[in-house]
Amino acid sequence: MRPPLRLATASPNKLRNLRESLYGMRQAPNQRFAKLSSKLSEYGFVKSCADYSLFTYHMREIFLALLFYLDDIILARNNT
Repeated sequence: MRPPLRLATASPNKLRNLRESLYGMRQAPNQRFAKLSSKLSEYGFVKSCADYSLFTYHMREIFLALLFYLDDIILARNNT
């Protein structure tokens, strides 16, 4: 990665910070999903073996299914 001509005389730390912010963004969705996954497991949800984005919760007669895909969440349940 080369700095633009205006930044050529600027300190090299500015380019390093720019590079870290650009390439660090790829991991943001993964970190968000990891945090969500750990919180759901704390509440008793179980991650599906067939689909990593499907979480189920079963307690007595209550059943919940949460499916996450990009920015969408699908919630299915058996009672109101």
